Amino acid sequence: MINLINLKTVLRNKRFLIFTIIFPAVWFIFIDIGIGRFTKNLMTVWFITSALMGIIGNSIVTFGKRVGNSKEYYLIAIKTTPYSPFKWIMDDMLQQVLLNLLILCILTLEAIILGAISLNLSLLPLIIVLLSLGMYLSFIGFLIGVICKVDLLDMAGFPLMCVVALFITPFYTFVQNKFFDVVTDIQKLFPGYYVIKLANVIQNGGSYDKLIWLFVITFVVHLAIILFLFFRAIKKGIQ
Repeated sequence: MINLINLKTVLRNKRFLIFTIIFPAVWFIFIDIGIGRFTKNLMTVWFITSALMGIIGNSIVTFGKRVGNSKEYYLIAIKTTPYSPFKWIMDDMLQQVLLNLLILCILTLEAIILGAISLNLSLLPLIIVLLSLGMYLSFIGFLIGVICKVDLLDMAGFPLMCVVALFITPFYTFVQNKFFDVVTDIQKLFPGYYVIKLANVIQNGGSYDKLIWLFVITFVVHLAIILFLFFRAIKKGIQ
């Protein structure tokens, strides 16, 4: 019941609708109209980019602020009732999966209508990976919401999005020098790097088993670190 109420509240939020659905959708239309004819081989990448815009906005900024606004209530509930930190995470992650799925469905439908991508089985692993990345980013947003003050999130929301985007942007596709080679090597430590790589491989019909495993490994390692920091923050918060 609480999850349903929270979902309705989020969907009524104009900022959520504008920055996680409308803006990425309009951006993709402009890309398709403007340079789509010249970059047909990159349309899957542009679709992924638009999807990531929505997912990052929802998972890092909107979600982080939502957690920050409600954390005092949950900390009291954890301290005084059987409600557990694990239950808190699971409830919020379920909401995030549904919201990110909504974003993906809308943007995927748009891309199919525009003829940018095809509706086939190769799209399924891409959607699954994007949802997984959305969960990863949501865990980051959750941790940020728990450890940061809401005022700080208001000021740092957009810079945080930019920082996250830096770890996903495929610089290797358009810049080649020693500095960006180092940046790319750093990006390989994060699961977001492999999403764009997967998009290219899926589009070209190649094998992506290795990329999936690298994505999973980096995802699990980062998730373990995030959960460790989260439970440590919760322990401090209820003392």
